[in-house]
Amino acid sequence: MRREWLRQTLSLFFLVGFSIGIKAAWAQDKGITIVTGDDYPPITSQKLKHGGLGLRIVMRAFELAQFPVEEVKWQPWARGYSLTQSGVLDAAFPWGPTPERYKIFYFSDPILHMTNYAYVLKKSDVSIHQRKDLKGKVYCNPNGYGDFGVIKELREKNLMTREAPLNMVSCFKMLKEGRVDLVVSPQWDADYGISGAKLDMDTVRREPMKVAQTPLSLIVSLKNKRGPEIISAFNKGLKKLKETGEFIRIYHEFGFDEFLEPNS
Repeated sequence: MRREWLRQTLSLFFLVGFSIGIKAAWAQDKGITIVTGDDYPPITSQKLKHGGLGLRIVMRAFELAQFPVEEVKWQPWARGYSLTQSGVLDAAFPWGPTPERYKIFYFSDPILHMTNYAYVLKKSDVSIHQRKDLKGKVYCNPNGYGDFGVIKELREKNLMTREAPLNMVSCFKMLKEGRVDLVVSPQWDADYGISGAKLDMDTVRREPMKVAQTPLSLIVSLKNKRGPEIISAFNKGLKKLKETGEFIRIYHEFGFDEFLEPNS
């Protein structure tokens, strides 16, 4: 009788342990959820093939690393950032590094590099050639977008004022209406914003000064227990993507060749 009880107890113990092991393994293999924002062509856009250049790179990097992605969510930039920070969603992109963000996120190797310029109305007397030309100006940078470089420095010193509408199209509408002095944007986003605001390209001038040069990466919250694993897998896949030449081919596919960094 005692032997039978012991046998049943050991069998039950084995089955429970096996079940827990299966659940743990399943949890490890469970795919992650990635979030990005819409209307940032050619980097991200639901209207573009593969969801844009950035999403194509991210998905291929994880595929090459054999790391499963369960879902891609499209959210307003600020909301996607917040959901990733809290750990509700696993990863977000593309985001640039700031001292504040380094305190709450892991950052991957750069997906691409962004150069921001100041865009003004051609008929205006605003001219941005050096740092002092930015002082006292009202600029537009959409909600959820980071401030970088000299723009960030001057704003923190209250030497510039920021307007932050929903998207880049709204920024150029504000420029058109004279509500801001300039729009801060990389070229690709500015082209989209100018077109969406129904401005003629020849009515807007890109000033020569580069106001910021920033790498854009995949981010994962420091609260996420799988954070190091996710970042490591992504970096591994991104490295393979570059070694095989597929990284450059993706840039070619989206007509983005001029923005390739040297040695990409």
